[in-house]
Amino acid sequence: MAQNNLATQFQPQALPKQPAVPLHSHSKRVVSTPKALPVSKFEKCLLAVGGLMLVGMMLLLVSTKIGVSNAQQHLQDVNSQITSLENKNTSDRQTINELMNRSRLEKVAKQNGMTLSNSKVRNVNK
Repeated sequence: MAQNNLATQFQPQALPKQPAVPLHSHSKRVVSTPKALPVSKFEKCLLAVGGLMLVGMMLLLVSTKIGVSNAQQHLQDVNSQITSLENKNTSDRQTINELMNRSRLEKVAKQNGMTLSNSKVRNVNK
């Protein structure tokens, strides 16, 4: 690339003269503050719909939490019923096993004047 000596050909031009204004003037300037833009009808409607949706979602959240709480209470009630029935079943099985005890059967048979023959006794289990 060849140098074309543009830097030597440049001749500065004179700047236009500006009026002399002091840097610090004592006169008061009026500064206008920007006014807030008015809210349009569409924006008002959009805010109203957004607010209603927000309130609706809040109510939905509260009702859902109440529903979950009720379901948990119902689950606890069912679990306590299951536990009590399991305990009752265990107790009833123990009572059945005590009543089916061989020594008890022999005792009842003797009290009623019967004899217990092993060949004629069958235990049936489901």
